[in-house]
Amino acid sequence: MQTRSKNVIVIVDGWSSGRYLAPAFIGHGYECIHISSTEKTSRFGYKPVDYIANFHLESTAMSEILENLRGYSVKAIMPGSESGVVLADLLADNFAVPRNDARTTQARRNKFHMIAALKKAGVSSMRQFASRSLCELLAWYGESELDTVILKPTMGAKSDGVALCSNAKDIEAAFVATHGKPNVTGVINTEFVIQERLQGQELMVNSVSCEGHHFVTDMWIGVGGLVDTISTDEYAQLVMRRTEIFERVEKYVLETLDALGICNGAAHSEVMLTVNGPRLIECGARLTGAQLFAAVEEAQGYSQLSVMVETVLNSGQFQRRVNALRGSRQKGLRFVYMCSNREGYVVNNPDLSRFGELATLDRMIVFPKIGDYLTKTNGSLGRPGYAFLLSSDNQTLDMDYVRFRELEAKMFQHVLEA
Repeated sequence: MQTRSKNVIVIVDGWSSGRYLAPAFIGHGYECIHISSTEKTSRFGYKPVDYIANFHLESTAMSEILENLRGYSVKAIMPGSESGVVLADLLADNFAVPRNDARTTQARRNKFHMIAALKKAGVSSMRQFASRSLCELLAWYGESELDTVILKPTMGAKSDGVALCSNAKDIEAAFVATHGKPNVTGVINTEFVIQERLQGQELMVNSVSCEGHHFVTDMWIGVGGLVDTISTDEYAQLVMRRTEIFERVEKYVLETLDALGICNGAAHSEVMLTVNGPRLIECGARLTGAQLFAAVEEAQGYSQLSVMVETVLNSGQFQRRVNALRGSRQKGLRFVYMCSNREGYVVNNPDLSRFGELATLDRMIVFPKIGDYLTKTNGSLGRPGYAFLLSSDNQTLDMDYVRFRELEAKMFQHVLEA
């Protein structure tokens, strides 16, 4: 059977959480086209069969891709993951589709330029400096009078290449370890940004924008974590609407989205609530990563994914829709970052059957399989899986969380035992 749709959805780098976009649009009767900006990334979850056409920038000229797309009636163009943000903006600039201004793309992708955009717009932000030169980075650090700082590639993603540095030797070691090497998005690390270390409560904020109007779909606060690390390694708790912390951080994030030129599409913002108020850590102009959207749907009746899809298909109803969603009831939801304190080659597949005793377990995913090398967890890149615990009873969530960690430790012990 062959079909031909009038309106198609173009997805750039539809892997990671972006793998859910095409099936969601297909469920509404739309067909999708995929464009790969790079082959130098994991492409986790990418399924070519979800698309009626697949184009690869590394083997096809940009002009040829545009020519092919003009053969369709393009309804929307969006990034599926961080690596697709720049190309999605460039492509969208050639079509009459909702988009963000391609002239300000760097403010939405480059870790230095996004904080600089906040400062220019008068939005509270952290101190920072960027350079391709280690000497210049060290000189700025020496003059900054800062103690501990964060060093990271300006075009990186997740915690890849991000280092917590307490002195010049730390900065030099982190720079040498990652300079000239490809990061998880396939970009070679050449420029680095050094930023003051923000301290306080870390929050993750997911949103969808439509023609300059914004809606925060869900907000999470990091709980626990290891001392002197750059990433929370225990869990994140869904923040309830109409609470003081939600409204305070929401107001700041809306100002941030405006400053970064995010007028349309999804965004994932990481914010530190410091003693001086909220400060942006970084923002990605795409869906949140590493999330099982169905769990969020169960907790509140909608997710960033569903709001994003509905907005693309019927933008005229955006304001009415989000006004209704703000009044939805929410259940408690705990996003558990799985952690392994062991390492070695996996000789047994994970046995998830014991987790069935947890009444609050909504869903979970464990990545390691036989033949894989399980590493000790260290930051967001090393997490071997995720789980969601769902309940309106916080005491039950707490008890199941403790039991979950016990079962998790036994499971990872088992996968390594011959």
